[in-house]
Amino acid sequence: MLYEYSRREPEKSALYQIIYNYREEFEFRYEELFQERSGFLRRNVLDSFDAYLNCGILRHGCARAVCEECSHSELIAFSCKERVVCPSCSAKRAHIFAETLHENILLPHSHKHVVFTIPKRLRPYFKYDRGLLKLLYKAAWKAWKNYAEGVHAEGTPAGTMSLHTAGDLLNFHPHLHALLLPGVIDSSGKYLEIAQIDQELLCEYFSEEVFKVFLDQELLSEEDIISMKSWTHSGFSVWFGDDILAESGEQRLFTGRYLVKCPLSLERLSITDDENVIYVGKEPDDGSEPESKTFSPLEFLAELSQHIPNTYEQLIRYYGYYSARSRGFRSREAELLKLSNKPQDQAGLPDPDTDKKSVSKSWARLIKKVYEVDPLKCPRCGGKMSIKAFVQDPKEISRICENLGLADWRAPPVMGKDRKYQEPEYDDEYLF
Repeated sequence: MLYEYSRREPEKSALYQIIYNYREEFEFRYEELFQERSGFLRRNVLDSFDAYLNCGILRHGCARAVCEECSHSELIAFSCKERVVCPSCSAKRAHIFAETLHENILLPHSHKHVVFTIPKRLRPYFKYDRGLLKLLYKAAWKAWKNYAEGVHAEGTPAGTMSLHTAGDLLNFHPHLHALLLPGVIDSSGKYLEIAQIDQELLCEYFSEEVFKVFLDQELLSEEDIISMKSWTHSGFSVWFGDDILAESGEQRLFTGRYLVKCPLSLERLSITDDENVIYVGKEPDDGSEPESKTFSPLEFLAELSQHIPNTYEQLIRYYGYYSARSRGFRSREAELLKLSNKPQDQAGLPDPDTDKKSVSKSWARLIKKVYEVDPLKCPRCGGKMSIKAFVQDPKEISRICENLGLADWRAPPVMGKDRKYQEPEYDDEYLF
C-alpha cells in the first residue's frame, strides 16, 4: 500500500538539530578536544555536515512537479546524496546497490554472508590512517582466495566486500562484510562448490594476512606479533551467516542493502532536555534492555565524523570473478561472439553479463521503495504528476514558495534554553 507523499522535514530530526546548532563550535574546538584521540579533522567531514544541512530544504534547490490533470503544483527539495551522514540518502543508495548486485553481478547460486573482524588493539591504526583500510580488504580477500584455491586449485573465487566502521553504539570498529560465492568458477564456466568451509582455518589465514600488512607497514614488530599470537583469544574472527539462497531474491536484496547500510539510525537517536545526546543500541536477542550511550553534542559529532569516508574513498569492492576487470572481459567476449555469429559453447554457467538489467535510479521509484509513498501522485486529485522544471535561484524559489503558501526553510528548534554560540578568542599571533 502506498501512502500520500508529503515533503520530509529534516530540520525536525535530532540529527539535524545537533549538526545545525553545533557544527561551527565543533570545527573551532575540535583541535582542543578531539585531535589527540581521533586525529586531524578532515575537510570533507565539515563538507558532509554542510551538505546534509541543505538536504531536503527547498531554499537550496528543488524540482517543480505539476499534475497533468488538475495542474496542481508541488515543490520537491533536492537531496544531498551524502554517504553515512544522511540516513535518507543512504537508504536510497542502498536500494540501488542491492538491485545492481542482485540483477547484474551475483551468479545464480547460493552465497555466504561473512564478517571479518580484527582485534581491538589494531583498530586505532585505521582511525589515524584511513589509507590502511584498503589493505584490510586485500587481507580478507587474499585469505578467502587462498582458502578457496586450496580446495579447488583450478578456478576463480568471487566476492564483494563492504567496509563498516561503526559498532553498535557508534564506537570505531572497522570490520568487513562480504558476500562470497562458496566455491570457484573454472575455465569452462562451471561452478565448483566448496561443500563445507572450515571457519577456524579461514580465520587463521585472515589473521596471518593482517599481520603481514602490519609488519610490512612497520606498525608491529615480530615480537608484537608473536605476543598477540600467544593470546588465548586472538581477537580475530570470521563469522558466517545463513546461506543466501539463489532462488530468494528478497534475501539477496536484503543482504545487499545491509552491506551498505547507514551506521546511524534516527530512531535510536534522541536529545535530552539538558542537551545531551543519547544513542540506543540494538535490542538483544534475549529480550533484555538494549545498551545506550550518552554523549555531549560535540562528542557525538566527533564520534560520527570518524565514520565519514574520504571524498573518493571506495567502500564497496569486487573481487575475482565479480571484479570489474573480469566482468568487462566477459562482456567483450560475449560481444565478439555476437559479432562473429558463433554459438556460445559454454554449457556450464550462464553469463549474467550478456543479459544485464538496467537498474533505474529514478528518485520517485526509490522514494516508493524506501518510504512506501508515491511522490508523483497528485495529493489533490490523485492524478499523475510530472517534473516540469528544476529551480536553483533562491529568489525564484522564495517567490514560488510564497505563491504556494510554503516555507522555503525553517530553522530547527534551539537545543537548550537561551543557547548562544560564543566564537573562541584567539591571540593576534595565532591569527597571523
